[in-house]
Amino acid sequence: SNINLSDYDVFMSFTYLFLKNKKPINFNFTNISNFTSNCNSMTKIDKEHWKTILGRKGQIQFSHKLAIEQVKSQKPVNFKVINEILAYCNISISEVILNRLINVPSILIKNLDTNESKKIFKDNIGSPSSKIQIPGVYIFTHKITGAKYVGSSSQLAIRLSGYLNYTHKPIGKFVPLLLKDKLSNFTLEVIPLVDTYKFRSEIVLEQYYLLDPSFNLNTVRVANNPSGSNAKPLFMYNRDKTILYYSSTQQKDFIINLNISHFTFSKHLKNGSYYLGKYLFSREPILNVKVREFSILELALQLEKDRKLFNINKPLNSLSKTVLMCLDNNTYSKEIKGDSRNMLFFSIGKCVEHLRSKGLTATQTTLVKYIDTGKSYHGYIFKYV
Repeated sequence: SNINLSDYDVFMSFTYLFLKNKKPINFNFTNISNFTSNCNSMTKIDKEHWKTILGRKGQIQFSHKLAIEQVKSQKPVNFKVINEILAYCNISISEVILNRLINVPSILIKNLDTNESKKIFKDNIGSPSSKIQIPGVYIFTHKITGAKYVGSSSQLAIRLSGYLNYTHKPIGKFVPLLLKDKLSNFTLEVIPLVDTYKFRSEIVLEQYYLLDPSFNLNTVRVANNPSGSNAKPLFMYNRDKTILYYSSTQQKDFIINLNISHFTFSKHLKNGSYYLGKYLFSREPILNVKVREFSILELALQLEKDRKLFNINKPLNSLSKTVLMCLDNNTYSKEIKGDSRNMLFFSIGKCVEHLRSKGLTATQTTLVKYIDTGKSYHGYIFKYV
């Protein structure tokens, strides 16, 4: 179905007025001029803001213009062109990186409607229910006409499942054609990207192909990045990458939740060395890895035990020891499960700060005394970990 652009603008204007006024808009359909006057009363700043929202102004609009000009010129695509277009999402690459991405091995599937193709998908990119999703680029080619469509996703298995099961909405050029001609009339090239770049390389490679005029089923020539985030997930594995302990898109989660210093984390991530002699930080997603179902508290406790063994010869005063706080009617055991009754603090000072934030009187000296005696303090039992 076609959407009249002016109708779309009206709809978005309603949305804008609602958000700006922060209260419901009362419509009086006997006097439609009420809405007209509201629209006309928009300030100059409002109107300029809307040009950006509707894609008629701003960096993203400039990116679309650059992309269209590049496609029309039919000139070779280089890293500088891609950097200009992807400046809107703060991605910048080198010629070396672009060449590496272009030459990443791909998987070509000629018969998409067979059980064998399903096995190929599962073996190479996992399934939609996989804990770890592989990012990458995919290219559909019509067997008869040669028409092509390129797309990318940080979750290839989930995205491709929508095409293979005909669940994507019939918009644009490609999906309606796929629904009409079915999978049997298409080949699919999949390019899994399990690199260790900090940016989302699938967006870069998709952008490279989008600037090729032969991809005539694509209606938009700028790679879409709806989340606005270019951060790739970070993973914490065992040494041989057979077990996944933790993952996050933000480095600060490792620092705050697991008490790993920024310097230490960055050093091991960059060098590929082992944290505490047994953990590996990586940006590389490993398919079919065994996921260890730890709560953050359980993992933090395990790391504290590992630190004790690893740093056995390093001096440690009582104030820098890690403290576990639990309700006094909560029996502590080595198998303790993480919940709201248990909290882990990576120093005596942090624990005291927490108690004071709850309006409780606490000092480091007093807390150490109660830890040593094992007595209840403000209704809690405190233990060194």
